[in-house]
Amino acid sequence: MLARGSSPIDIHNPEGSGTILRRLPPGEAYDIPLGCLLSQRVDGLVVAGRCMSGTHEAQSSYRVMPIAMATGQAAGVCAALAARSGKAPRDVPIGEVQRELARPGADIRGVA
Repeated sequence: MLARGSSPIDIHNPEGSGTILRRLPPGEAYDIPLGCLLSQRVDGLVVAGRCMSGTHEAQSSYRVMPIAMATGQAAGVCAALAARSGKAPRDVPIGEVQRELARPGADIRGVA
């Protein structure tokens, strides 16, 4: 996990009109894993925000600016660690990314 989200689920019907709006319970959040930001087909590509991988339902919540900023920061950290170590982003240990994100205060549960 490298980012957390708690925005309402705001599903726009892809076949026409209608929207479903659901809120998470107060104090609840969901985790966003590093794998959502890594391309399966293009080595060295790290994405964030609306470009990351997820279902239509998941994207209805994570397409908002706070989550785009959190995943953008995570993508940048992963890319910088990859460049520094000479590894592909997919080969950077998640623990290294989490530690760098936690240093300035990102909400990364379980990382000291």
